[in-house]
Amino acid sequence: MKRLLPFTLLVLLAAGCGEEQGGYQPSPAVRLTVGEVGFATATILVESIYCDEVFILADSDLQSVSAAQVISEGVPAGDGVAVLTGLRPGTRYTAFGVGRKGDKVSNVEKVNFTTSAQAGTLYPYEQGRDGAPVFADITLCPGGGKPNSNSWFSVPFDWDKERFAPHVSYSDSEGQHWLFEAFLALTGLDQDGKSFVISSGGAASADKDSWEDLIQYWVGEGGAFSALDEAIAEASAAIGSLPPARYAIMVMPDPIQFACFADKNSSTTYWGFLEGRLLDFSKSEDQVRALRWYIDRVRAEFAARNFRYLELGGFYILSEELVARPGGWNYDQKRWDQILPPVGEYLDSCNEGLYWIPYLGAAGTDLWESLGITYSWLQPNYYWDTSGSKPLAKTMDRIRQFGMGIELEFEYSMVEEVMKIPGIKGPDAQGNYSFTLSDVPSLRSRFREYMTAFKDSGLYGKERIALYSGSNAFFQLATSKENDDIAMYLELCRFISENPLRK
Repeated sequence: MKRLLPFTLLVLLAAGCGEEQGGYQPSPAVRLTVGEVGFATATILVESIYCDEVFILADSDLQSVSAAQVISEGVPAGDGVAVLTGLRPGTRYTAFGVGRKGDKVSNVEKVNFTTSAQAGTLYPYEQGRDGAPVFADITLCPGGGKPNSNSWFSVPFDWDKERFAPHVSYSDSEGQHWLFEAFLALTGLDQDGKSFVISSGGAASADKDSWEDLIQYWVGEGGAFSALDEAIAEASAAIGSLPPARYAIMVMPDPIQFACFADKNSSTTYWGFLEGRLLDFSKSEDQVRALRWYIDRVRAEFAARNFRYLELGGFYILSEELVARPGGWNYDQKRWDQILPPVGEYLDSCNEGLYWIPYLGAAGTDLWESLGITYSWLQPNYYWDTSGSKPLAKTMDRIRQFGMGIELEFEYSMVEEVMKIPGIKGPDAQGNYSFTLSDVPSLRSRFREYMTAFKDSGLYGKERIALYSGSNAFFQLATSKENDDIAMYLELCRFISENPLRK
């Protein structure tokens, strides 16, 4: 969510540029932007016109103050920067700014920020549990990034309560029932196409500003998690009971070593400043510092929302392979064995989890526990496999061998109502758009094999379940007007809700 200059302020800035003409004197005006935020300090960046002085006042309780109060009690902003000190950790503040020139003063401008929690300081919901939370199932919720260029496979940007609703609960002839226990926030690209995940495709790497925008999209005021909390509230009213604990799992960007991972000569100091120092991602300790900053920012924003039903349950590793052994592909540029263990240890101290979903055969699958990961699910990739190279029996063996959960997988190509759109096709294992309406029955059959194989293996009720439903296919299945789509949706919902692991 890019920070935009308000239109009214643009007018003021335009009026104030250049020399005064014809005796016209513009009114003072200021604009505030949040800079670096720590445990007890915050830096507010100030832009101003026609001001001799600018004052900044921060308060955790007030939403409005007078210009006179800001001037009398605030901190002067020197060279466009005001440093606020003595703040409380893990607290949401409003910074107010006023500019003055002679006897003229500007309007009171304001901006919100939240200080980080001190290491070892737990938020109330973290204090109330013993370690990372345990949940039986989780649904993947992609959104907030740059749309895919293929409109068939485009991920909707926004998550509102209507889009979340089919993931939260479902209704059948016996009434309305609770559904998923955890919800995984997924964003791979920012709105400008910068990547949050290591990629050889040539995308620019997301920097600190992009990481902050990601936080605001999911956890900020009015963000996607607020919509999820509203969807749970509406389901609670309809069901007539409070839900069991519901967890939000937050996406965690890769600390990508290079400004463009495909260009090993690009900058390693592109990400930004932390505590007054430019981080260098060629150093694993700086990558860890950035991730700890991100974790604390998410935790602070989440606590500031004071959700009624949601708890933060931890963070998700975006890379689907973890090169963690010297000699592995691009090991010197990935080094997950140097990055993840201290991150996992820190999350342990916060009673938060660290989660991962590798593809079948991905590097690091056998190392997930030693890397500090709390829990991991395995992608069978069977739904798209028309060559027979990824039999479900192999996946079940790997799940049993490594103590993992299963990811159930389907896309819009299984939704009859969507596939009836003239000309639409779905992607196969090679990324070719070859699936058509005639493939819907066979794709449904393949999806049912996931559930059957998981039961027949004896893993149902012992290991956890994740659901990948492409860009928006679970919502499309749930809201379809085709009877077979609704029947498939209810079959899946019952498989999730009747899981013995929940009991």
